[in-house]
Amino acid sequence: MKTVLIFLCLTLFSFNVYAKCSFNCSKPTRDGYYNNISPHKHAFELVSSPHPVRYGKKSERFEVRDGDCGGSDCTNPRYRSEIGINKRKTKARIGEDIWYGWSFYNKNIPSFNKTNNLGIVVGQWKMGGDNFPILFIRQLGDIWVKVNWSKRCKDNICSKNLADKTADVFMQLGDMRKHGEMNNKPNMWGQVCRLFSMTENKNKWVDIIINTNFSDKDDGYLNIWINDVKRCEYKGRITVTKDFSMYPGPNHRRGIYVSSTKKWDTNHLSLTKPTFVAYYDEFRVGKSREEVDIRIIEKNGGKPVD
Repeated sequence: MKTVLIFLCLTLFSFNVYAKCSFNCSKPTRDGYYNNISPHKHAFELVSSPHPVRYGKKSERFEVRDGDCGGSDCTNPRYRSEIGINKRKTKARIGEDIWYGWSFYNKNIPSFNKTNNLGIVVGQWKMGGDNFPILFIRQLGDIWVKVNWSKRCKDNICSKNLADKTADVFMQLGDMRKHGEMNNKPNMWGQVCRLFSMTENKNKWVDIIINTNFSDKDDGYLNIWINDVKRCEYKGRITVTKDFSMYPGPNHRRGIYVSSTKKWDTNHLSLTKPTFVAYYDEFRVGKSREEVDIRIIEKNGGKPVD
C-alpha cells in the first residue's frame, strides 16, 4: 500500500510539473527578446509568405485570444501577446536622443465604442515591474474620434496641426498622466498625438518612425512620422519614474496588449472577446533616421531584419 501511495504521489507530481511546463516553459520569443507573460504557443511566431511581410522574407505574427493571460494579467484581468527587448540590448537612456522604426500590419483589430473599448496597446516603453508605461501607443474608442480633440487640448501639449483627425490610435504619455501632470481634460490625459486609424489601415502596412528623448526635464521631445507624414511634435518632460532596478533605460515591448476588459465584461458579459492578429516587421533602434527608416533602407537596398 505504501509503495502504491508513493507511486501515485510521484505520478501526480510529474503530471503537475509537466502541465506547468507545457504552459510556461516554451514561451514563444526570438533572439534578443523576452516573452512578456504571453505563454501560449499561438501568441508569437516568425512567419513568411503567404503571411504579410513588409521587407525581406519574414515578419512577426502576434495573436491574442479571449482568456489568454499569464502572471498578473490573469487577476487584473488583461490579456496580451507581447515581446520585449532584453535588458542587455535596451539602448534607450533617459535624457539621450534615440530613434525607432518599424512597420505594423493590422489583420483584424476593429474600431471600438465606449461600451466595448478594450484599450488595445500596440507598443509601449516602461522601466519594468509595476511602473506605469512612460509612452504607449493605444487604440481608443470611437468617442475619441468624434470628440473635438483639437479644441479641447492645450496648444502647447497636443500636435493639433499634425494630427490625423480620423485616428483612433494615439500616443499617450503614461508616466506623466500617472503622476498627475497630465491627468485632466486640457492635457487630454496625456494623449498628445493622434497617429492613424486602425480600421482605415486594416490589411495595410503602416510604417512608423519615432525620435525621442525620454527626458525627466523640460528638454524632452517626441517626433513621430506615420507613412512618412509627421504626426507628432511634442516638447517637454516625458519621464517621471527613474527606477533602474530592472533596465538601464526605457524598455520597449511590442505586440497586442489588451489593457482593459472592464467595459466589455460589464456591457457584454455573455460575449466572447474577439481574437486579434497583427504583424510587425523591420523593427530597428538607432542613432539616426537613416538607421531605422524602412523606406530609406528599402530604397538603398539595405539588409532586412529577418
